[in-house]
Amino acid sequence: MSINDNQEMFPLLELPPRFHGSAMTFWVLNRRLVGLITPDQPYIVISITNPGLVPATVRDNPDLLGVLRLQFHDTGDTHQPLRDEVVMTEQEARRILDFVIEYRDRAKVIVCQCEAGVSRSAAIAAALSRWLNHDDTFFFANYQPNRRAYHLMESAIAAQGETANPA
Repeated sequence: MSINDNQEMFPLLELPPRFHGSAMTFWVLNRRLVGLITPDQPYIVISITNPGLVPATVRDNPDLLGVLRLQFHDTGDTHQPLRDEVVMTEQEARRILDFVIEYRDRAKVIVCQCEAGVSRSAAIAAALSRWLNHDDTFFFANYQPNRRAYHLMESAIAAQGETANPA
C-alpha cells in the first residue's frame, strides 16, 4: 500500500511533511503512522521506542529493505537521566550509521520513527540529512530534534570519516 493508497483509505489521516533531499528523502513518523503508511519506493526504517514497550508495528511492504529497532528514552544533553532512564549511546549512533551505510545505495527513503515522531526520530533524520543531503534545516523548522541524539549522530558520522562520506 503506497502513500497515495493510504490517502484514499484514511482520508482524515494527516500525513507528516516529508523532506525530499538531493540524495535521500526522509519521513519522520510516530508509532501509529509507521504502522499505517509506507513509501512507494525502496526504503529502510529506523524505529525507536521507549524501553519496555512493545516494538512499533512496521507495515510490511515489498519495498521495505530493512528495519533497525532501538530502545532509549527521549533525554537531552543537559538532562541528568533518572535512575531508570535509558539514554541513547555512541554505540547506538554507530549502529544507525552502519545500517544506513549498508542500504544507502538501494534505499530512496529513510523512515525515522519514534513514539511521538517529534524529537528522537527528527534528530536522527536531521543528522542523516545533513550528512547525505547537506541540509538539516527542514527538521529544525518542523520538529523538535533531540539534541543528544543529533550530536551523537554527528559524532558517529565524523568518526566514520571519509568511508561514510557519500559521493
